[in-house]
Amino acid sequence: MQRVLIIGCGKLARAVVPLISKNSVYFREICLSGRSKEKCDTYKIKYSNDKQKIMTAFVDVKNKEKTRLMANIYHPDLVINLAPSYLNTTIMELCLDIGANYIDASLYTPKGEAVCNIDEEYSYDARFQEKGLTAVIGCGFNPGVINAFAQYSAIKLLDHIDSVDVIDMNAGENSNKYLMNTSMMTSLHQVSSDCRMWSSGEIISYPPTSVKASFDFPDIGKKDLYMVDHEVIDALCGELPEAQSIRFFSAFKEPFLSMVRVLDDLGMTSTKPVDIDGQQIAPLDFLYEVMPQQEDLAATATGKNGIGVLVRGTKDGQEKKYLIYSLVDHKECFEKYGSSSTDFMAAAPLVAGAGLIALGIWKRPGVHMISEFDPLPFFKEIQKQGLDYKVTETTEDMELLED
Repeated sequence: MQRVLIIGCGKLARAVVPLISKNSVYFREICLSGRSKEKCDTYKIKYSNDKQKIMTAFVDVKNKEKTRLMANIYHPDLVINLAPSYLNTTIMELCLDIGANYIDASLYTPKGEAVCNIDEEYSYDARFQEKGLTAVIGCGFNPGVINAFAQYSAIKLLDHIDSVDVIDMNAGENSNKYLMNTSMMTSLHQVSSDCRMWSSGEIISYPPTSVKASFDFPDIGKKDLYMVDHEVIDALCGELPEAQSIRFFSAFKEPFLSMVRVLDDLGMTSTKPVDIDGQQIAPLDFLYEVMPQQEDLAATATGKNGIGVLVRGTKDGQEKKYLIYSLVDHKECFEKYGSSSTDFMAAAPLVAGAGLIALGIWKRPGVHMISEFDPLPFFKEIQKQGLDYKVTETTEDMELLED
């Protein structure tokens, strides 16, 4: 497989395009498309090489007819979707029309909604099977690598899994004391929305930031975390239904939490549009446009970002506990890839998955998440892309705190 169409030239492209350019064995010809052709052309100039041809095109996915015309002219073997997740199903439809395989880094979430809808993407399974095409969804880090960590635990480490805690240490500093090193929209959503968890066969909810814990993470240290809502919970509860508990914890610095509390009190975290001189604008969308973006802070970020899963269960009748995690240094990541660590940690598994599709290792008609494949080839491939991981048996546990 040599011809790849990348749709979307936003912040994730900062990490994906450099990695794609280093994988000319898998991808000999690339068409980079987005609403800013000028930005696409900038990447073309910077990353074109003798072993790999890069072309560019303007695309507005909402204009289905023109998008289909462009894609038919290029006729790719694989489409890598970097567009917002609410466009996932639109681009899957495109792949079915043009006969291309598909991969994305996030799960479909309808625009204006907070909870993903995996079933909507899986509803395309029969059509991809009929066409003999492979679609891999949620091949980022969260979801993606985290799912593979959990699957590896179920296959190699434990006979039975009792609980899974996803831990995002969200560590490190930057030049803005209020903002995190992760996407502002993601962070705002997590601390202003009800948190959800899988508990004894069902998903239950708690008020925002009402469940607080502490964990001592390798090479980062002990930090306070909050249980938050995250799409990976929806994926893991379908993959590990026997688990009694599946939770997602994330750390936030106090100035950020104070800022969100004020914005929330003022109604600025609302997703409900208001009329401003005839224009319907959601307060949260306005915030996103006027506040500094994560990618603008990446050059000033320091420290390490650590994300992993703490899995508890039994092996041969003995209780066991494992931490499987990845660590990325913010400064080293920016110097090497020109992107934030968060974007790199999503880009590396996405490029790895695309490479496995290209090699035929992930050639399986239908719609799949990466937990449906053997995790070992995937782990080997993400390491080739520069993302390492560690597996360690541990005695550390989440310490629940009174806030």
